[in-house]
Order: sequence, then structure tokens, then C-alpha cells
Amino acid sequence: MNKEELCRFHTSANGDFSYFLSSIKKTIRWRETYRILSQEELVAWSNMVFWHGYDVKQRPCLIVRLGLASLNLPAQERPRFAQAVVSQVEHGILHLVAAENPEVTVVVDCNGLSPLRIPMQILRSCSSILQENYPNRLGSLFVIQLPPVVRVLTQTFIQVLKPITRKKFKIEGEMYHKVLSEYLLTLPSYLGGDCTCTKCSASGGLHMGHYPLRNGINRTVAIEDLSNSEDMPSHDMTSPDDINSNGSCDQVLRTAIIAILMVWVLLALVAGLFDPESRPF
Repeated sequence: MNKEELCRFHTSANGDFSYFLSSIKKTIRWRETYRILSQEELVAWSNMVFWHGYDVKQRPCLIVRLGLASLNLPAQERPRFAQAVVSQVEHGILHLVAAENPEVTVVVDCNGLSPLRIPMQILRSCSSILQENYPNRLGSLFVIQLPPVVRVLTQTFIQVLKPITRKKFKIEGEMYHKVLSEYLLTLPSYLGGDCTCTKCSASGGLHMGHYPLRNGINRTVAIEDLSNSEDMPSHDMTSPDDINSNGSCDQVLRTAIIAILMVWVLLALVAGLFDPESRPF
């Protein structure tokens, strides 16, 4: 908690000294109790959340494979994934950012994410922790491979954000390669880049639905096994009788409502990601 960090918290408080003081106290209490994973422990999550190169402004780039985590992680492992995201942010800020530009760039890859299967617990946890404890750290955020309906809703919702926050957002679907190539110096090989770094050269797992457990053994989790997850709607939420009686319009409406809720939570995450403009009143 050096002078520069205090200045970031002060800026986030928008001149409200009482809020500034309470934020500092809250962060100190959080750091006394929250366990940041070590670099060795983070290896187990390196196919889902990892640092990869820099952007054109020499800001380190964090890749978060939210869609892969949503598809493959059972409910009991999801808090650990959120912990891995926070821990990578901590390590990146301590060891990767430059003093003259202390911000980071984040790429959230939503490939595989469905509006009907939302990792709400992950989003809530990351949003709360990053917003409260890492203010003024976000340089740019790219959300890629969103489903079409969710992408349209997201593009609409971000228009209500303040210009300084909106400028940090890039929402892309499947045509993300060109945009990322313009902003990032190197793309991970799994995103279509030609990077030959050690991680990409040995990243066969980055292309598959596997994740390493703490004992070092890879396991593939069937999507059907996740239907009982506490933060994901079950396939049983819509019975065949409901579909037959209410027609496809109700199903579309239900999907749209869930998609809107997803967008709201996603925006809470990305807008709150180290951003002073998102401080609640």
C-alpha cells in the first residue's frame, strides 16, 4: 500500500474522504484474510487464466477463459477459479506492470458460454473483489466470442456507461482476430495467433475441455454433470409440455431475460474491474 496505490484509491473515491478511508480499511482487512495462490499453485489453472504478452501500450495481457471454465468446472471448483483470477491479477500487478503505466489489459474469452448456463458465482466473486481492491488498474478489456444475442444486448447496455469507461470496452463475436491483432503484440496460438512461446508450444490442453486438478491429473467433465450446479439453471427448467403449450415465443423470451441478466452481471464485472467510474453511490 504505497503512495501510488493510495492515490488510486483516492481517485476511485471521487473526493469522498470517508469513502476513501473505509475502502483502505476494507482492503487491508481483505488482505489479512484472503489467500493469494502462489505461482506454483497457479500452474494448475494455466489453461484457463494466464498472462500472455503485452498490448501495443506495453501493458501485460491477462487471458481469462470464462467459457471454458463455465463448461468444464464442477460447482466445487468454481470458487478456486475465481481465486486463480484474483491471484493472477495480484501477481501481474506486482511483477509485470511498468511503473510508468500501471494498468493491465484483460481478454475474457466467452467461447462455450451459454445464456442458459451462467457462472454467476464466478462473476459475482471476481466483480466484488477486483472492484474493491484493485482500483484504476484496467487499461482495456476485450470480451470475445459472445453468443450473438448476448453480444447485441451487451453493445446496447454499454452505451449507458460513462465515456471514459466505455472507451475501455471492446465487445466482439467470432470475428475477434482482427481487433485483437490491432491491440495485442502477440496472440495466443489457441486464438489463432502464431505465437511460439513456451506456453503456446506446450498448450495442447488450451484447445481441449480439460483442466488440471490439484493432483496433476487432467479430467474432462461432461456438461451433463454440471446440471446441478448451484449457479447454473438446470435443463429441467423448461419441460416439453411448457414448450408445447407456450410455443417458441416463451422460450425466446425466457432466453432473452436470462441473457439480459447475464449481461448485467458481466458488465458489473468488467465495468467494476479496477474502474473508479463504477463506484456505487
